[in-house]
Amino acid sequence: MHEAPYPGGVKSSTPHKTAGEILSYIEKIVYVIVGVLLVVMAAYTVIGSLHDIVGVRFNTEVTFQLTTILNDALFVIILMELLGTVATHLSKGGFQLKSFLIIGIISSVRRILVIGAQLSASQNEPSSLFNRGIIELGVDAAVVIILTLALVLSRRMDPPKKSVETSHEPLEIY
Repeated sequence: MHEAPYPGGVKSSTPHKTAGEILSYIEKIVYVIVGVLLVVMAAYTVIGSLHDIVGVRFNTEVTFQLTTILNDALFVIILMELLGTVATHLSKGGFQLKSFLIIGIISSVRRILVIGAQLSASQNEPSSLFNRGIIELGVDAAVVIILTLALVLSRRMDPPKKSVETSHEPLEIY
């Protein structure tokens, strides 16, 4: 038996290309699922924070309660930055270094705020815990500085974006 020829006489896809397309499609599905999970996690955190705001009691623990709410808000920002990275990957492909640097900076600042709140709330703790907290603050501050420098360098290394201009000379009016 003779098979019907393909358009142009050549088969348009090879098994490797088909497998690559299937894997690419599966990758996109996984990214969409991850994106949906990020949105659900962010919504759940926002709802919990709104509930916490309503329940804030103005007593000695108000600083801890408000710090917890701030921690949740920063967590939502991290989730949204991750969602933006997923969306960019789906639309443009590639790896988004700047997004991960920003996420690292926000995560470290979030940790600094939490440790600071814990240290201020735990005045009766042993000095070893206080010293450990101070060391963690120093390490996180160093991480913020290093990641910020990396972000600045990555932005300077980017080629300038081409502006949309016409090839015509500007119109001069006398």
